[in-house]
Amino acid sequence: MGKLKVAVVGAGFVAQKRHIPAFLRLRKYVSLNAVCDLNFGLAKEVAKKFSIPNAYSNLSEMLSKEHPDIVDVCTPPGAHASVAVEAMEAGCHVLLEKPMASSLADCDKMIEASKKNNVKLSVVHNQRFYPPFLKAEELVKNGAIGELTGMRIISLTPREEYLVHEKHWIHKLPGGVIGETGPHVIYMSLVFVKNVKNVEVIARKITNYPWVLYDDYRIEIEGENITSSIIVSHTNNYTASKVELFGTEYSLEMDLQSMLLIRYKRNNLKPVNIATSSISTAWQIMKGTASNALKTILGRKMLGHDIMIEKFVKSIMYDQPLPVTPEEGKETIKVLEIIVDKIRKTHSNNSSG
Repeated sequence: MGKLKVAVVGAGFVAQKRHIPAFLRLRKYVSLNAVCDLNFGLAKEVAKKFSIPNAYSNLSEMLSKEHPDIVDVCTPPGAHASVAVEAMEAGCHVLLEKPMASSLADCDKMIEASKKNNVKLSVVHNQRFYPPFLKAEELVKNGAIGELTGMRIISLTPREEYLVHEKHWIHKLPGGVIGETGPHVIYMSLVFVKNVKNVEVIARKITNYPWVLYDDYRIEIEGENITSSIIVSHTNNYTASKVELFGTEYSLEMDLQSMLLIRYKRNNLKPVNIATSSISTAWQIMKGTASNALKTILGRKMLGHDIMIEKFVKSIMYDQPLPVTPEEGKETIKVLEIIVDKIRKTHSNNSSG
């Protein structure tokens, strides 16, 4: 098979910072032929910046002229279904930036189009593919921390990234800003939480931006096996992304920004055990930092987008399993819809009170 032809739809931040660079690093397998955006000036600017041959403002025109094998959808979520369905009807495989869609109905439309046209459809759940997360998943599967008993996720996003920008499309999502960051913590939870039984949400507003509904969330996703306890906040002036997994024998602590994974155990609070666990933690941090530095020098892939996009390309070229199935994408939206519905009820009750 020759190189797969790729076209990117949506030329904003995530396309420029993650998707386009990831495809350009896969020159052995793909050729990035076109970028399309309703803002034709932006499309031309991005095409020039990345030496992409063609720019378009009309999706239908691009599909008819370029005949891409892959359409990479980086538009706001509300446009995902219409763009993806048209691309799949044209025989293209489709990769969607998360979240998969703004509704379960749109998820179903895309899944149906994928099956009807016999093309592959996947969703970028990038944080699942960070090396420490993949390693943690392997350790849990192999019983290296004993029986899994729970998990916790902390996701902090600086105010200036989304909150302060009144005109940002994120504020138009169902539920507001949680529609952007919520899918990350949901899909990471669903790797370990089996058969969701209940979802609880506490939403608060800490900042004073009038266009913001809520900006601070506590979420509990309860499954048949464990509960994932989640903190999502946009109220701070710094960023953090951490995941903890609790087993009967060990806990795993992941920092998804420094790409470190620590296996932790402190049997009691005796001085010798505190000292031993502290030394072990320090050693693992030093070892992980050195390993990450070496991987960077050697050009090894560290970002989830890079790893996942390569897996998607190879799933097409070599008929391998999808990195993320559309059904997994839909399950994330199902939980997100529950969260948004509870947030709306909270807002309604607060307003009436």
